[in-house]
Amino acid sequence: MADFSFLYDLKKFGMRPSLDNIRLALRKLGDFHKGFRVVHITGTNGKGSTAAMVSNVLKLAGFSVGLFTSPHLVRFNERIQVNGVPISDDDALRLVEKVRSLGVQLSFFEFVTVLALLYFKECNVDFVVLEVGLGGSWDATNVCDAEIAVLTPIGLDHVKALGDSVEKITRDKCGIIKKGSKVVTCRSNLVDVIKGFCRDNLFVVPDSFEKKIGLLGDFQKVNAGLAESVCRLLGVSQDVIDKGIETVFWPGRLEFVEENVLVDCAHNPFAVRVVTNFVKKNVDFDRLIVVFGVLADKDFKKMIRLLPRPDFLILTKPKINRALDPVELVYDGPCAVVEDPFEAFRFAKNLAKDGDLIFVTGSCFLVGNIKELYQD
Repeated sequence: MADFSFLYDLKKFGMRPSLDNIRLALRKLGDFHKGFRVVHITGTNGKGSTAAMVSNVLKLAGFSVGLFTSPHLVRFNERIQVNGVPISDDDALRLVEKVRSLGVQLSFFEFVTVLALLYFKECNVDFVVLEVGLGGSWDATNVCDAEIAVLTPIGLDHVKALGDSVEKITRDKCGIIKKGSKVVTCRSNLVDVIKGFCRDNLFVVPDSFEKKIGLLGDFQKVNAGLAESVCRLLGVSQDVIDKGIETVFWPGRLEFVEENVLVDCAHNPFAVRVVTNFVKKNVDFDRLIVVFGVLADKDFKKMIRLLPRPDFLILTKPKINRALDPVELVYDGPCAVVEDPFEAFRFAKNLAKDGDLIFVTGSCFLVGNIKELYQD
Protein backbone atom coordinates (compact mmCIF):
# COMPACT_ATOMS: atom_id res chain seq x y z
CA MET A 1 0.00 0.00 0.00
CA ALA A 2 1.38 3.38 -0.99
CA ASP A 3 2.42 5.92 1.62
CA PHE A 4 0.28 9.06 1.44
CA SER A 5 1.46 10.51 4.76
CA PHE A 6 2.58 13.71 3.03
CA LEU A 7 -1.02 14.42 2.07
CA TYR A 8 -2.38 13.83 5.57
CA ASP A 9 0.15 16.27 6.98
CA LEU A 10 -1.49 18.97 4.84
CA LYS A 11 -4.59 18.88 7.02
CA LYS A 12 -2.99 21.37 9.40
CA PHE A 13 -3.70 24.16 6.89
CA GLY A 14 -7.40 23.61 7.50
CA MET A 15 -10.40 25.01 5.69
CA ARG A 16 -10.18 28.61 4.47
CA PRO A 17 -13.14 30.64 3.18
CA SER A 18 -11.40 31.09 -0.15
CA LEU A 19 -10.84 29.25 -3.40
CA ASP A 20 -7.88 31.42 -4.41
CA ASN A 21 -5.15 28.83 -3.87
CA ILE A 22 -6.82 25.96 -5.67
CA ARG A 23 -7.77 28.27 -8.53
CA LEU A 24 -4.13 29.35 -8.77
CA ALA A 25 -3.00 25.73 -8.92
CA LEU A 26 -5.48 24.93 -11.67
CA ARG A 27 -4.54 28.09 -13.57
CA LYS A 28 -0.94 26.89 -13.63
CA LEU A 29 -2.24 23.66 -15.15
CA GLY A 30 -4.19 25.46 -17.86
CA ASP A 31 -7.64 25.48 -16.26
CA PHE A 32 -8.37 22.19 -18.00
CA HIS A 33 -11.19 21.45 -15.53
CA LYS A 34 -13.44 24.03 -17.21
CA GLY A 35 -14.09 21.56 -20.02
CA PHE A 36 -15.58 18.86 -17.80
CA ARG A 37 -19.26 17.89 -17.78
CA VAL A 38 -19.87 17.89 -14.05
CA VAL A 39 -22.55 16.42 -11.80
CA HIS A 40 -21.88 18.16 -8.48
CA ILE A 41 -23.49 16.70 -5.36
CA THR A 42 -23.90 18.33 -1.96
CA GLY A 43 -26.19 17.80 1.04
CA THR A 44 -25.99 16.53 4.60
CA ASN A 45 -26.81 12.87 4.02
CA GLY A 46 -26.84 10.62 0.98
CA LYS A 47 -24.19 12.40 -1.10
CA GLY A 48 -21.99 9.34 -1.54
CA SER A 49 -24.86 6.97 -2.25
CA THR A 50 -26.36 9.35 -4.82
CA ALA A 51 -22.95 9.86 -6.45
CA ALA A 52 -22.42 6.10 -6.63
CA MET A 53 -25.81 5.59 -8.28
CA VAL A 54 -25.28 8.33 -10.87
CA SER A 55 -21.79 7.04 -11.64
CA ASN A 56 -22.98 3.45 -12.02
CA VAL A 57 -25.84 4.43 -14.34
CA LEU A 58 -23.61 6.54 -16.56
CA LYS A 59 -21.03 3.75 -16.72
CA LEU A 60 -23.71 1.26 -17.80
CA ALA A 61 -24.87 3.78 -20.41
CA GLY A 62 -21.43 3.50 -22.02
CA PHE A 63 -19.81 6.65 -20.70
CA SER A 64 -16.41 6.98 -19.04
CA VAL A 65 -17.08 8.40 -15.57
CA GLY A 66 -14.76 9.95 -13.01
CA LEU A 67 -16.04 9.71 -9.43
CA PHE A 68 -14.58 11.78 -6.58
CA THR A 69 -15.85 11.11 -3.05
CA SER A 70 -14.73 11.46 0.55
CA PRO A 71 -13.70 10.24 2.98
CA HIS A 72 -12.23 6.89 2.05
CA LEU A 73 -12.90 3.89 4.28
CA VAL A 74 -9.72 1.80 4.03
CA ARG A 75 -7.50 3.05 1.21
CA PHE A 76 -6.92 6.58 -0.03
CA ASN A 77 -7.37 5.36 -3.63
CA GLU A 78 -11.11 4.81 -3.02
CA ARG A 79 -11.66 8.57 -3.29
CA ILE A 80 -10.74 8.73 -6.98
CA GLN A 81 -12.32 6.22 -9.38
CA VAL A 82 -12.91 5.88 -13.09
CA ASN A 83 -15.70 3.51 -14.06
CA GLY A 84 -15.64 2.02 -10.57
CA VAL A 85 -11.89 1.30 -10.55
CA PRO A 86 -9.83 3.22 -7.95
CA ILE A 87 -6.74 5.09 -9.04
CA SER A 88 -3.59 2.95 -8.84
CA ASP A 89 -0.83 3.67 -6.33
CA ASP A 90 1.57 4.46 -9.16
CA ASP A 91 -0.75 6.98 -10.78
CA ALA A 92 -1.65 8.57 -7.46
CA LEU A 93 1.97 8.98 -6.36
CA ARG A 94 2.97 10.32 -9.78
CA LEU A 95 0.23 12.94 -9.67
CA VAL A 96 1.09 13.84 -6.08
CA GLU A 97 4.51 14.90 -7.31
CA LYS A 98 2.98 16.85 -10.20
CA VAL A 99 0.73 18.83 -7.87
CA ARG A 100 3.59 19.41 -5.41
CA SER A 101 5.72 20.81 -8.21
CA LEU A 102 3.22 23.66 -8.70
CA GLY A 103 4.53 25.32 -5.56
CA VAL A 104 1.07 26.34 -4.33
CA GLN A 105 0.17 25.87 -0.66
CA LEU A 106 -2.94 23.70 -0.64
CA SER A 107 -4.93 22.09 2.15
CA PHE A 108 -5.37 18.32 2.11
CA PHE A 109 -8.73 18.45 0.39
CA GLU A 110 -7.64 21.10 -2.12
CA PHE A 111 -4.59 19.03 -3.02
CA VAL A 112 -6.59 15.84 -3.47
CA THR A 113 -9.23 17.64 -5.54
CA VAL A 114 -6.57 18.88 -7.98
CA LEU A 115 -5.06 15.39 -8.09
CA ALA A 116 -8.44 13.84 -8.89
CA LEU A 117 -9.22 16.35 -11.63
CA LEU A 118 -5.80 15.73 -13.22
CA TYR A 119 -6.45 12.00 -13.22
CA PHE A 120 -9.86 12.45 -14.82
CA LYS A 121 -8.27 14.59 -17.52
CA GLU A 122 -5.66 11.90 -18.23
CA CYS A 123 -8.42 9.29 -18.45
CA ASN A 124 -10.42 11.52 -20.84
CA VAL A 125 -13.66 10.92 -18.96
CA ASP A 126 -17.03 11.91 -20.38
CA PHE A 127 -18.48 12.95 -17.01
CA VAL A 128 -17.12 13.92 -13.61
CA VAL A 129 -19.28 13.15 -10.58
CA LEU A 130 -18.08 15.25 -7.65
CA GLU A 131 -19.13 14.83 -4.04
CA VAL A 132 -18.66 17.99 -1.99
CA GLY A 133 -16.39 17.56 1.01
CA LEU A 134 -18.00 20.19 3.26
CA GLY A 135 -20.75 22.69 2.52
CA GLY A 136 -20.64 24.09 -0.99
CA SER A 137 -19.59 27.69 -1.48
CA TRP A 138 -16.01 27.33 -0.21
CA ASP A 139 -15.51 23.63 -0.84
CA ALA A 140 -12.53 22.88 -3.08
CA THR A 141 -14.74 21.04 -5.56
CA ASN A 142 -16.57 24.30 -6.23
CA VAL A 143 -13.89 25.34 -8.70
CA CYS A 144 -15.88 23.26 -11.19
CA ASP A 145 -19.06 24.45 -12.88
CA ALA A 146 -21.96 22.08 -12.42
CA GLU A 147 -23.96 21.07 -15.44
CA ILE A 148 -26.26 19.49 -12.87
CA ALA A 149 -26.13 20.47 -9.19
CA VAL A 150 -27.70 17.99 -6.76
CA LEU A 151 -28.80 18.78 -3.21
CA THR A 152 -29.48 15.65 -1.17
CA PRO A 153 -31.38 15.90 2.18
CA ILE A 154 -30.04 18.81 4.21
CA GLY A 155 -29.98 19.01 8.01
CA LEU A 156 -27.92 20.33 10.89
CA ASP A 157 -24.30 19.21 10.70
CA HIS A 158 -20.96 21.05 10.71
CA VAL A 159 -22.81 23.99 12.26
CA LYS A 160 -19.61 25.80 13.29
CA ALA A 161 -18.48 25.95 9.67
CA LEU A 162 -21.78 26.23 7.81
CA GLY A 163 -24.27 27.96 10.11
CA ASP A 164 -26.60 27.18 12.98
CA SER A 165 -29.82 26.78 11.01
CA VAL A 166 -30.97 24.61 8.13
CA GLU A 167 -31.61 27.75 6.07
CA LYS A 168 -28.04 29.02 6.54
CA ILE A 169 -26.64 25.59 5.69
CA THR A 170 -28.89 25.34 2.63
CA ARG A 171 -27.69 28.71 1.38
CA ASP A 172 -24.07 27.66 1.76
CA LYS A 173 -24.69 24.42 -0.13
CA CYS A 174 -26.46 26.33 -2.91
CA GLY A 175 -23.06 27.84 -3.66
CA ILE A 176 -22.44 24.95 -6.06
CA ILE A 177 -25.24 26.21 -8.30
CA LYS A 178 -23.76 28.11 -11.23
CA LYS A 179 -25.27 30.13 -14.05
CA GLY A 180 -27.00 27.64 -16.31
CA SER A 181 -26.89 24.74 -13.83
CA LYS A 182 -29.87 22.43 -13.68
CA VAL A 183 -30.66 21.72 -10.04
CA VAL A 184 -32.10 18.50 -8.62
CA THR A 185 -33.29 18.24 -5.03
CA CYS A 186 -35.86 16.52 -2.81
CA ARG A 187 -39.07 17.64 -1.15
CA SER A 188 -37.61 17.56 2.37
CA ASN A 189 -35.28 20.48 1.59
CA LEU A 190 -36.07 24.20 1.71
CA VAL A 191 -37.22 24.35 -1.89
CA ASP A 192 -38.10 28.06 -1.80
CA VAL A 193 -34.57 28.91 -0.67
CA ILE A 194 -33.02 26.72 -3.36
CA LYS A 195 -35.29 28.13 -6.05
CA GLY A 196 -33.89 31.59 -5.36
CA PHE A 197 -30.53 30.38 -6.68
CA CYS A 198 -31.70 28.72 -9.90
CA ARG A 199 -34.96 30.30 -11.09
CA ASP A 200 -36.69 27.89 -13.47
CA ASN A 201 -34.01 25.18 -13.62
CA LEU A 202 -35.14 23.36 -10.46
CA PHE A 203 -36.32 19.75 -10.46
CA VAL A 204 -37.86 18.50 -7.21
CA VAL A 205 -38.13 14.72 -7.07
CA PRO A 206 -40.79 12.78 -5.16
CA ASP A 207 -39.84 10.40 -2.35
CA SER A 208 -41.68 7.51 -3.97
CA PHE A 209 -39.02 5.57 -5.89
CA GLU A 210 -40.45 2.03 -5.87
CA LYS A 211 -38.06 0.06 -8.07
CA LYS A 212 -35.22 -2.13 -6.87
CA ILE A 213 -32.25 -0.40 -5.25
CA GLY A 214 -28.89 -2.07 -4.71
CA LEU A 215 -28.49 -0.39 -1.30
CA LEU A 216 -30.44 -1.22 1.87
CA GLY A 217 -32.80 1.17 3.66
CA ASP A 218 -36.00 2.98 2.71
CA PHE A 219 -34.13 6.30 2.94
CA GLN A 220 -32.23 5.27 -0.21
CA LYS A 221 -35.46 5.89 -2.14
CA VAL A 222 -34.78 9.62 -1.95
CA ASN A 223 -31.21 9.16 -3.20
CA ALA A 224 -32.38 6.85 -5.98
CA GLY A 225 -35.00 9.40 -7.06
CA LEU A 226 -32.32 12.09 -7.23
CA ALA A 227 -30.02 9.85 -9.27
CA GLU A 228 -32.86 8.90 -11.61
CA SER A 229 -33.73 12.55 -12.23
CA VAL A 230 -30.08 13.44 -12.93
CA CYS A 231 -29.64 10.64 -15.42
CA ARG A 232 -32.91 11.43 -17.18
CA LEU A 233 -31.71 15.02 -17.63
CA LEU A 234 -28.54 13.59 -19.18
CA GLY A 235 -30.59 11.58 -21.66
CA VAL A 236 -30.02 8.08 -20.28
CA SER A 237 -32.74 5.55 -21.09
CA GLN A 238 -35.00 4.36 -18.29
CA ASP A 239 -33.98 0.71 -18.56
CA VAL A 240 -30.31 1.63 -18.06
CA ILE A 241 -31.22 3.90 -15.15
CA ASP A 242 -33.17 1.09 -13.50
CA LYS A 243 -30.34 -1.39 -13.96
CA GLY A 244 -27.73 1.05 -12.65
CA ILE A 245 -29.67 1.82 -9.48
CA GLU A 246 -30.49 -1.85 -8.92
CA THR A 247 -26.87 -2.98 -9.20
CA VAL A 248 -25.11 -0.14 -7.37
CA PHE A 249 -22.79 -0.96 -4.46
CA TRP A 250 -21.49 1.61 -2.00
CA PRO A 251 -19.42 0.17 0.85
CA GLY A 252 -20.07 1.01 4.48
CA ARG A 253 -23.72 1.97 4.01
CA LEU A 254 -25.88 -0.61 5.80
CA GLU A 255 -23.42 -3.24 4.65
CA PHE A 256 -23.37 -6.72 6.13
CA VAL A 257 -19.69 -7.56 6.26
CA GLU A 258 -20.69 -10.85 7.88
CA GLU A 259 -24.07 -12.46 8.39
CA ASN A 260 -24.24 -11.04 11.92
CA VAL A 261 -22.12 -7.88 11.47
CA LEU A 262 -23.75 -4.74 10.07
CA VAL A 263 -21.80 -1.50 9.52
CA ASP A 264 -23.03 1.96 8.61
CA CYS A 265 -21.36 5.35 8.28
CA ALA A 266 -24.17 7.27 10.04
CA HIS A 267 -22.37 10.33 11.40
CA ASN A 268 -25.11 12.74 12.50
CA PRO A 269 -28.50 12.47 14.24
CA PHE A 270 -30.56 12.32 11.04
CA ALA A 271 -28.48 9.46 9.68
CA VAL A 272 -28.54 7.58 13.00
CA ARG A 273 -32.32 7.90 13.13
CA VAL A 274 -32.90 6.39 9.68
CA VAL A 275 -30.46 3.50 10.12
CA THR A 276 -31.99 2.80 13.54
CA ASN A 277 -35.38 2.49 11.87
CA PHE A 278 -33.89 0.02 9.39
CA VAL A 279 -32.36 -2.13 12.14
CA LYS A 280 -35.61 -2.18 14.14
CA LYS A 281 -37.86 -3.00 11.19
CA ASN A 282 -35.73 -5.21 8.97
CA VAL A 283 -33.17 -7.18 10.97
CA ASP A 284 -33.96 -10.16 13.19
CA PHE A 285 -31.65 -10.81 16.13
CA ASP A 286 -31.68 -12.12 19.67
CA ARG A 287 -29.39 -9.53 21.22
CA LEU A 288 -27.99 -6.31 19.80
CA ILE A 289 -24.38 -5.34 20.44
CA VAL A 290 -23.52 -1.82 19.24
CA VAL A 291 -19.99 -0.55 18.66
CA PHE A 292 -20.13 3.25 18.58
CA GLY A 293 -17.43 5.85 17.93
CA VAL A 294 -17.83 9.44 16.80
CA LEU A 295 -15.93 12.61 15.94
CA ALA A 296 -15.72 15.34 18.56
CA ASP A 297 -17.53 17.98 16.46
CA LYS A 298 -20.70 15.92 16.12
CA ASP A 299 -23.91 16.06 18.18
CA PHE A 300 -22.86 12.83 19.88
CA LYS A 301 -25.27 13.13 22.82
CA LYS A 302 -28.26 13.14 20.48
CA MET A 303 -26.73 10.44 18.30
CA ILE A 304 -26.31 8.05 21.19
CA ARG A 305 -29.90 8.66 22.31
CA LEU A 306 -31.15 7.78 18.81
CA LEU A 307 -29.28 4.47 18.56
CA PRO A 308 -31.38 1.30 18.62
CA ARG A 309 -31.49 0.29 22.28
CA PRO A 310 -28.62 -2.20 22.54
CA ASP A 311 -28.28 -5.10 24.93
CA PHE A 312 -24.65 -4.03 25.22
CA LEU A 313 -22.92 -0.87 24.03
CA ILE A 314 -19.19 -0.65 23.33
CA LEU A 315 -17.84 2.90 23.11
CA THR A 316 -14.65 3.34 21.12
CA LYS A 317 -12.48 5.90 19.34
CA PRO A 318 -12.05 5.98 15.54
CA LYS A 319 -8.43 6.20 14.45
CA ILE A 320 -8.38 9.88 13.54
CA ASN A 321 -7.20 12.84 15.58
CA ARG A 322 -10.65 14.48 15.44
CA ALA A 323 -12.28 11.54 17.24
CA LEU A 324 -14.08 12.00 20.55
CA ASP A 325 -12.58 10.37 23.63
CA PRO A 326 -15.22 7.71 24.44
CA VAL A 327 -15.00 8.42 28.17
CA GLU A 328 -16.94 11.62 27.41
CA LEU A 329 -19.95 9.58 26.28
CA VAL A 330 -22.65 8.80 28.82
CA TYR A 331 -24.94 5.78 28.61
CA ASP A 332 -27.25 4.38 31.28
CA GLY A 333 -27.27 0.74 30.20
CA PRO A 334 -24.79 -2.16 29.97
CA CYS A 335 -21.71 -0.55 28.51
CA ALA A 336 -17.93 -0.74 28.17
CA VAL A 337 -15.28 1.68 26.96
CA VAL A 338 -12.66 0.11 24.69
CA GLU A 339 -10.66 2.92 23.15
CA ASP A 340 -8.94 0.97 20.36
CA PRO A 341 -11.54 0.21 17.64
CA PHE A 342 -9.93 -3.10 16.68
CA GLU A 343 -10.04 -4.26 20.30
CA ALA A 344 -13.58 -2.96 20.65
CA PHE A 345 -14.68 -5.04 17.68
CA ARG A 346 -12.92 -8.14 19.01
CA PHE A 347 -14.69 -7.59 22.32
CA ALA A 348 -18.01 -7.44 20.48
CA LYS A 349 -17.21 -10.63 18.59
CA ASN A 350 -16.41 -12.41 21.85
CA LEU A 351 -19.68 -11.23 23.38
CA ALA A 352 -21.84 -12.21 20.43
CA LYS A 353 -23.55 -15.58 20.33
CA ASP A 354 -25.51 -17.27 17.56
CA GLY A 355 -28.48 -15.10 16.69
CA ASP A 356 -26.93 -11.86 17.96
CA LEU A 357 -26.24 -8.81 15.79
CA ILE A 358 -23.16 -6.60 15.98
CA PHE A 359 -23.88 -3.11 14.67
CA VAL A 360 -20.96 -0.71 14.06
CA THR A 361 -21.81 2.97 13.51
CA GLY A 362 -21.14 6.62 14.39
CA SER A 363 -18.45 7.54 11.87
CA CYS A 364 -17.17 6.71 8.40
CA PHE A 365 -13.73 6.50 9.99
CA LEU A 366 -14.86 3.86 12.49
CA VAL A 367 -16.49 1.82 9.72
CA GLY A 368 -13.26 2.10 7.76
CA ASN A 369 -11.30 0.81 10.74
CA ILE A 370 -13.54 -2.24 11.00
CA LYS A 371 -13.62 -2.91 7.27
CA GLU A 372 -9.82 -2.89 7.33
CA LEU A 373 -10.03 -6.11 9.35
CA TYR A 374 -11.80 -7.75 6.42
CA GLN A 375 -9.20 -6.85 3.79
CA ASP A 376 -7.16 -9.65 2.23
